[in-house]
Amino acid sequence: MKKQVIFLLSILFLFSIVSALETETYKVNQNVDLKFTCTLNNAIPSAAATYNITLNYPNGSEFINNLTTPLGNGAFSFNTIFPITGLYKVQMFCWDGTYSFSDEGYYDITPTGIVQTSILNNSLFIFLGILGLILVVFGAVKGIPWFGFIGSIMFILLGIYTMIYGFNNTTDLYTQGVAITLIGVGFIFMFTSAYEWIYDTEDNNDND
Repeated sequence: MKKQVIFLLSILFLFSIVSALETETYKVNQNVDLKFTCTLNNAIPSAAATYNITLNYPNGSEFINNLTTPLGNGAFSFNTIFPITGLYKVQMFCWDGTYSFSDEGYYDITPTGIVQTSILNNSLFIFLGILGLILVVFGAVKGIPWFGFIGSIMFILLGIYTMIYGFNNTTDLYTQGVAITLIGVGFIFMFTSAYEWIYDTEDNNDND
């Protein structure tokens, strides 16, 4: 069991802190009402002004290129659903026939709709990892297999969580690979603890 604990600690030290851009953040596959304002020649445009919004997928391909309906007083709204996670680029343009206004920015679409600049901002990830590690280490040091068995469940849950939400709300093949590794480590601890648990029980029965 102690060798498995050392192996697990090595994996945990490979996790790095990743920074994220400051952008507007929304949840993937959720209906979003995007609202904008613009000024034309330092004045509020009339209700007849047109407003164009272009959105690009994280890979750069076009997602939306359409005209929105003005709400008046320089306010515009566009309703959409972002189908995949990632950083979308938005370009905005309004025009009243004489004057024009343009701007651009980004939307960060995440599985939770929450910005995380570091793994350390993810309290559930930290809780599962620390609790699982404590249980496994305590079980290995004290020779109590069922502590390791419970700790292994924490690591399996951590792997499932990582599979769904990734790191810093980023999900890709790399985060899924780490998730599979965490689940695999959890099963290793589970079977090792179960074997030692059964073996110790048989020894105690033989001694009786």
